[in-house]
This record gives sequence, structure tokens and C-alpha cells, in this order.
Amino acid sequence: MATLKDVAKKANVSVSTASYAINGSSLITKATREKVLLAAKELGYHPNGSAKSLKRNKSEIIGLFLSGFTGPFFGELLEGIQDTVVQNGYELAVFASNERHRLLKERLVDGAIILNYHISNNLLENLANKKMPIVALDRNIENPFIEKVLLPNKIGIELAVEHLVEKSHTRIGFIAGSQESYDGETRLEAFKEVLQSKGLRFSESDLIRADFTEVSGLVSMNQYLEKKKDYPSAFISANDEMAMGAIKAIQSKAIHVPNQIAVIGFDDIQIAKYFDPPLTTVRVQKKEWGIQAVNTLIAMIEKEDNVSFDSVPVKLIQRSSS
Repeated sequence: MATLKDVAKKANVSVSTASYAINGSSLITKATREKVLLAAKELGYHPNGSAKSLKRNKSEIIGLFLSGFTGPFFGELLEGIQDTVVQNGYELAVFASNERHRLLKERLVDGAIILNYHISNNLLENLANKKMPIVALDRNIENPFIEKVLLPNKIGIELAVEHLVEKSHTRIGFIAGSQESYDGETRLEAFKEVLQSKGLRFSESDLIRADFTEVSGLVSMNQYLEKKKDYPSAFISANDEMAMGAIKAIQSKAIHVPNQIAVIGFDDIQIAKYFDPPLTTVRVQKKEWGIQAVNTLIAMIEKEDNVSFDSVPVKLIQRSSS
């Protein structure tokens, strides 16, 4: 493997001159730079990125730490993050393992976006500092070096409940996901609060637990209906995939959606409008969420004053499932 010394020898310059030329220093003439770059190309020389990073004390890499990115929700979010990272001259490294937080500890990225419940609040608070700013998408945490870019989950749930109340539903159930999910549990708590504000009762017996997948929604709703002869006239689901699975289970029992049980999802994934029946859901601007997360982090990395962001918009999309 060619070294910087090899490049310098081939270009007939000093090692320091070769280094300046490769790093774009204005101290080097255009002719010398071109000679050095040609020698580097012919030798197949590539600068050591980590060594350069150490000198600049900056990697120009943003880390995105996820607990996983299966399912249709993440596509638009990742698109927003990737596009905005590149537009700002950084590279994106995505880590989906619960053990990759060692890269945070070793500070191999300039900043991090967190959507990973495996990473504890304590760890984030210990790692976050002015040289390692963090944007959290999945927790309400107070720290001067951590900014929260959270979804307006309560607003979305309010829209869903109000829609059902307008249609004269008085007993509404909820399909929740894993208790480890910040967004899922925030939506459940918001559901309880909104029901109470409308003078409606929340019943634990009408709470169904699944794990955010369509299959889990189908299995959990099927088990619920096998035990229950008396059930709510409507359900709100913490995401679209569980809602679609639940609808399949309801239909398999010859129960009509929405005439006997209405169902509303959350997220508005792309397939929701093509489902049978098309799914009423709360639309989350997932790409916008990713864009705001990156812009917030870049502002922190570049130490801009008054870091702020707009709330990610949500909207009820009324279709045939309600």
C-alpha cells in the first residue's frame, strides 16, 4: 500500500509539501498540487481519514443510532436524514446494533442522532458534551448538550379521538406496542388523557399489546376477540402496521370494518391508502422529521446560537376504515 512518502518521492517534493497539496492548502501552487495529485492517483494512494480527523479533531461524520430499521416507517425518515447530511457536507453512518454505541464512547462521529431505546439516558448524559452534541428522537431528556426533536404525539391522538367522537363512538380501545417505545407509550398516555377530557372512560380491558408489526396486530386482536363477546366500536392503534393486522383479524371474525369496529392507525405509511379498507390514520411527516433532526444537530456541531426547530406537522387522513 502506497504511503505519503512514496507519493512525495514520485512527485519529487518533500513529504510536508505532498501533505499540504493533498489537503488542499493554499500555500501550494496549482502546478505542484496537480503533480502531487497525479502521483497519488498513479500509486493508488488514499489519505488516512482517521489521521486527518485527529489533526482536525473532526470526523465530518454524523452517526445515526437506531434500535432497528425494519418496516416501512423508516424509509422516509432515513431519506430526510441522508439528504440533509450530504447537503451540509457531512457523511452519514447508520448503526442498528444495540452494541454500536461504543462509537459514541470513542467519539468517532461529530454528533449523533438517537432513535434507539437500547441506549440508556445515563449513557447519553455521560457522553454528551460540547464536542459530542446529540439529538434525541425517542426520549424526553434535559441536558444542555442534548436537543429533543420529538413528534407531536398528543396532537395526533387528539385528532384521532375527536374524529371518532364526532362519529358517535363512546367506547374506544387502543392497540399499543412495546413498552420500551417512547412514541408508542406517549401515544397511549395521550389517549388516556384525551379520553378523560372528552368525558369518556379508559378501560384496561380494551388495551391490546402487540409489537408494532402487522403480524403482531393480527395475532393480538385475534386473541382479544376470541375472549371478548363485548368489544369497543372503535380502536386507535399506535402505528399503521398493527392497525392493518388488527383489521385482518377483525375481518376474519366476519366483523365489518368500519360499521361494527372502526380502526385508526398512526404514521400514514405508503401502503395505508392501498389497504382494504383504506386506512384512516394520523399522517406524520417522517422526511421532515429527519430533516429537522439533522439541521438541529448541524447547528449544535457548528455552535450556532439559539438552536431551534419547528414542530413536525401531523394531520388526520380520513379514509374508509373509520
